[in-house]
Amino acid sequence: MPADVKYGYGHGKSAIDVLGTEHRWHFVAKSTDQAPPMLVPRGKTTGGSSAVNAQIFLRGVPEDYDDWASWGNDEWNFQKLIPFFRRMETDTDFSDDFHGVDGPTIVRRYKPDEWLPDQQAWYQASREYGFPDCPDHNDPDSTGVGPCPFNNPNRIRWSTNIGYLSEARDRPNLTIVSRALAHRIIFDGTRATGVEYEADGEMQSAMAMRLSCRQGQSAHRIC
Repeated sequence: MPADVKYGYGHGKSAIDVLGTEHRWHFVAKSTDQAPPMLVPRGKTTGGSSAVNAQIFLRGVPEDYDDWASWGNDEWNFQKLIPFFRRMETDTDFSDDFHGVDGPTIVRRYKPDEWLPDQQAWYQASREYGFPDCPDHNDPDSTGVGPCPFNNPNRIRWSTNIGYLSEARDRPNLTIVSRALAHRIIFDGTRATGVEYEADGEMQSAMAMRLSCRQGQSAHRIC
């Protein structure tokens, strides 16, 4: 993990600091034809955008997943996704049917005595206006005001590089090429068989012995 993106909140690193580093793609987008261009910060380092993001580890509401399932793929319904949510996390605050305790991503919530004055004021004002207390926003029945879950134990930005790749780095069948830029997928007919990439100023290729899987990249790529 590069030192300038290692720490999240509480160590003087703001979103502007990260935007000024070499660890991002310089993506710009427009929401409409009339809107001005806006920055779309995406991670350009091992771990992808999970190495530069805001560390908010918040799930969607169950109704959204169930709506996706209603479009034709029942595997996207919320109940079927719960095991995957649990498998990916070690929640340090909750251990029940909706939270994992032995996954690769460490999740925590800031305690009330850690909140900043404006956060405490927001919470108190919301409670006075009748919003219920919500200690866990990842509970499927959650509503109200309370701390967001974060993947930043000890304020370290717990990226997929730390959570997933660190456990696999010593595998004999894994080679990690850093500072490499993929140029194109190599095809044999309609079958993807390798990738052509640039590293240290030279074009190189890596070919699959058995099977090659291609990852489609969107603007929000986390790994």
